[in-house]
Amino acid sequence: MIPKTIIDHVIKIRDSSPNTNYPLTISFYGGEPLLNFSLIRKVVEYIKNTYSSKKINYGMTTNAMLLHKYMDYLKSNNFQLTISLDGGEKAQGYRVDHKGSNSFMKVFKNVHLLKLQYPEYFESNVNFNSVMHNLNSAESAFRFIKQNFNKKTTLSALSASGIKKEKMEEFKKMYQNVSDSILSSNNIDDLETDMFIKSPRVLDLVYYIVKYSQNFFKDYNDLIYDLSFKNKRRTGTCSPFSKKMFITVNGKILQCERIGHQFAMGQVTGKNIQLNPEEIANSQNKFINKLREQCNKCSLKKICPQCIYRISNITEKNPICNQFANKKEFEKLIETTTNFLSEHPSYYERILNEVKID
Repeated sequence: MIPKTIIDHVIKIRDSSPNTNYPLTISFYGGEPLLNFSLIRKVVEYIKNTYSSKKINYGMTTNAMLLHKYMDYLKSNNFQLTISLDGGEKAQGYRVDHKGSNSFMKVFKNVHLLKLQYPEYFESNVNFNSVMHNLNSAESAFRFIKQNFNKKTTLSALSASGIKKEKMEEFKKMYQNVSDSILSSNNIDDLETDMFIKSPRVLDLVYYIVKYSQNFFKDYNDLIYDLSFKNKRRTGTCSPFSKKMFITVNGKILQCERIGHQFAMGQVTGKNIQLNPEEIANSQNKFINKLREQCNKCSLKKICPQCIYRISNITEKNPICNQFANKKEFEKLIETTTNFLSEHPSYYERILNEVKID
């Protein structure tokens, strides 16, 4: 079944909004989305036939196992692709085919085929994501993608969302922190210079410059008015659907693809959409209010990175935010960041010239 109902709903809401300058992108995630290519084709055809006058982009995150079958279609419809590849053959050990065999050789061959067949498309539309675990490292994954495909992969940590309690110990053995892995690299400076904005420490530096340097102005209003109230929003949680809306295969509506299904905010059933803005706001505020006391005392609140839906015990009576920082911890963080900038003064100019702040 084509999800016409939600597509029509989103486009209608967007058209009625005064702020419609941003592009609308419809992306497909998995599991593996190419296993249901017929649905992808139907969605694209429906949008082309129904909304031909509108500029709508397409995206996909894929493991590339079936890329050889559908690359012509993806290229012809200008899909933005994110390919999941954790590095070399050993690093790809947790990604297996239906027979349980390492998927590396198949994926590696398919990605090279795409690059050979459509070099310009590969250059402009293809990105990589490498998940950190106990079979790879930040340095090995980043270098592998750079050397073989001349691309800078994004490094991501394993998500604990939806992990069963009986699997938690196994998860902990597999888990690897991205920053820790970078810091344990043989040549950190060369790696971070190459990674630049994809390095967590450089990204922290960007946040510091934006929030604390007093040298960042988003528009003319920032020069005229006192907009300190803008920093009073607690937690790093997005306002519902301000950036994304994610629909699961069984019609659950979530804020994004990184959130557990237990936090569904609505439901698509046939031609009906169950989506109550007041209930959504109340539910999110309920979670945020659980953290009110911690947030008020947290020195990190101006640049809080924590999404409430990714706090493992947020549904409990007294959840604990692992990102909480007292004054001493925060001062240490600022000291570390400013020392990092002092050691790498060229990064400031690169940030000014190369980083776009939304």
